[in-house]
Amino acid sequence: MPEKKVRFDDFVLDFGRFQLSRDGSPIKLEGLPLQLLMFLVDHQGKLVTRDEIADVLWGKDVFVDVEQGINTAIRKVRQALDDNSGQPQYLQTVVGHGYRFVAHTRAECEEDVVSTGSVSAEELGRAIMSAAGLDPEDPLGIQKAEPEGEA
Repeated sequence: MPEKKVRFDDFVLDFGRFQLSRDGSPIKLEGLPLQLLMFLVDHQGKLVTRDEIADVLWGKDVFVDVEQGINTAIRKVRQALDDNSGQPQYLQTVVGHGYRFVAHTRAECEEDVVSTGSVSAEELGRAIMSAAGLDPEDPLGIQKAEPEGEA
């Protein structure tokens, strides 16, 4: 099964490679902020509380300043996405409650690579048939067959 990839605007979040990229270039984002972004994207459109974030990032029995840790992780995610907390495109703060990932997302899959690339699916099919030695106009060889008695 292919690893999960999610696209939003110019960004691709690759869950399998644990990587965020923009326009194909990787963006440096530390482990906890990246893990937070993945969690928020997984819950796109839904309110995620600070308690839920703390559980995901550190677990139940933690001995760190969770509030400061969450604030730092949120700040780093916003920096990576070039997002503005006053007019968020991606990460909305719900004061006193938590955060919500508000951008439209879509799954990234192999079909997207073909449909958004410079080669159409039809052109790709023709190239594959040609490479296999088949006539793209007559892949079954029906038109080439000589009618009986004309050989």
